[in-house]
Amino acid sequence: MDPNGWKLGVDSKVSWVYVEPLFPKKGEQVVIRIQTGATDRVHTVRLVSFQLGREKQIVLHKVRQSPFSLYEGSVKVLDDPIYWYFMIQAEDRAYSYSTAGLKASVPPLRECFSLRPGLQDVPWVGGAICYQIFPDRFKKGGSHTGAIPGEYSFDGGIVTVHSFDEQPLEYESGRCLDFFNGDLAGIEDSLDHFKKLSVDTLYLNPIGRARTTHRYDCTDFFHVDEKLGGDEAFEHLCNTLHAQGMKIIIDISINHTGTEHPWYKKALSDPHSEEASYYYFNEDGSVACWQDVPTLPQLNYTSEALRDHIYRAPDSVMRSFLKPPYLQDGWRLDVSSEVGRRGDDQLCEEIWREVRLAVKEENPQAYLVGEDWVDSTPFLQGDMWDATMNYLGSSRPMRSWMGETDRYMTDGWGHQPAKTRPFTGDEFAQALQSHLTGMPGQMLGMQMNLINSHDTPRLYNNTELFNWPLYRGLVRLLYLLPGMPNIYYGEEIALAGPYGTVERARYPMQWDENVWDHDFFALYTELGEMRKTYADTLKRGSWAVVASDEHTLTFARYDAALAIVCILSRAETDVTVTFSNAMLCLSTLIEGMKQQVQICTEEVQAALAPCESILFVAKR
Repeated sequence: MDPNGWKLGVDSKVSWVYVEPLFPKKGEQVVIRIQTGATDRVHTVRLVSFQLGREKQIVLHKVRQSPFSLYEGSVKVLDDPIYWYFMIQAEDRAYSYSTAGLKASVPPLRECFSLRPGLQDVPWVGGAICYQIFPDRFKKGGSHTGAIPGEYSFDGGIVTVHSFDEQPLEYESGRCLDFFNGDLAGIEDSLDHFKKLSVDTLYLNPIGRARTTHRYDCTDFFHVDEKLGGDEAFEHLCNTLHAQGMKIIIDISINHTGTEHPWYKKALSDPHSEEASYYYFNEDGSVACWQDVPTLPQLNYTSEALRDHIYRAPDSVMRSFLKPPYLQDGWRLDVSSEVGRRGDDQLCEEIWREVRLAVKEENPQAYLVGEDWVDSTPFLQGDMWDATMNYLGSSRPMRSWMGETDRYMTDGWGHQPAKTRPFTGDEFAQALQSHLTGMPGQMLGMQMNLINSHDTPRLYNNTELFNWPLYRGLVRLLYLLPGMPNIYYGEEIALAGPYGTVERARYPMQWDENVWDHDFFALYTELGEMRKTYADTLKRGSWAVVASDEHTLTFARYDAALAIVCILSRAETDVTVTFSNAMLCLSTLIEGMKQQVQICTEEVQAALAPCESILFVAKR
């Protein structure tokens, strides 16, 4: 037997499996654990923590011997945050273990595990499945709601109305005034569809009064657009969803208003009005706009009155919708890393800290998820957002695995990405690992993971590189990542939408099942059932990038009793994936294709067809 074989079984993370409670209060005792391979070559294991300006060592007790060794001890959380690593005294020498893995040297602080006391979690997110809806394009249920052709002109266009068998107009001709008149009643009528997908959370793009189909040009934050059914329809939808045990998150942009907003009109007509203090003005007297988009004047949060209206006051926008009669469950925060930034004013973090205090005072379980395409960890320290739309940790690496050029390597808005050399399995593993270890471990279970959205072309519609087995593997992985998978409406049926513009990512939903891709629908329904069956493991389990090579990636979620394993291959021939069983210690296959998976004490083997993937569950 290899005297160093125990090293392959070493594992610990900031997760419920190894840290309990994961969300402690200051002064509370926390149990911290580490796993090693079963061996008699490890003499002692110590927890080395840094608190009150000094190092403190605790000898851990072995609480499990087989098939792996598990050590644990408790420590009182005195600092904010607390940092620690492990010191393993083996037969030959001492080794440290931290987020950087096993080393013979002592790790620097940046590689240590950390825990922040007093952090408020949103526990319902980690076991949920979210479904994103662009309301105008989903389903029409009400007979009297909707835009009327020619009803008004705006931004060089005029309102047109289309049937669900038509395609959206390109921006140059439609000016985002090409309405399909989906409404809130249509969403409510679709409960059976959501249930088939095991969806229990809806995320709706903006529903406030606005001129355009996307409604990011808000004209009244306090009321739901009558074209969608108005306040009454939203109240009815919220009550219906809550009665079914479902949650609802609404998109809001507190960064800007539309040019038809009464605040903006007042600011232009009276430079000395309070409303004028809500905006930034250029040297020529014009109102400054976000990213120079002329229909989106930017809000100025040096105004205390504006802060009160938007989030601070009890009757503010962001608090009022969390109250009866709606009891909305959270907010998706549009362009959230840019809010409050203009010239010398850099108020972004200050604003979000205030927003969090106000929202959590109204409902501690309300969900705050920011839109951010890059590393959001500065906002995910427990004092601002709960989560990000996880482009960096899911969508962007997944699309690179498919062979699409990254959005930030693409000209314009990134809607015509060229084909490129795909990620290797090692590169994909590196992208996942760096994200999962870079984000605070306490926050991982709250992230909103996705492949497609209203701001991205639908990956499966890239005819240059689409490969169904490869894509199926990405969806399987999406449902396994820590956090909540987010389905963009229609991707479960392979809704059309060719590459090229934002408008093509917003085709109307098709309800004739004869035009659905039933392979897609079966995949999403099966994965929904899987998440329900193994909800506890997915909500509270740990994670690991188990193995990778040039063509394959193996990822797992696990707790003390079982593991859910996903293996992806992009090899163009049949391949047998072999990985060490030293860390997961899998024993009996519970669910999966037995003819494809062989579990032995030393290793696990899985046979995969070209570009195929497999998802299986096994006891530990």
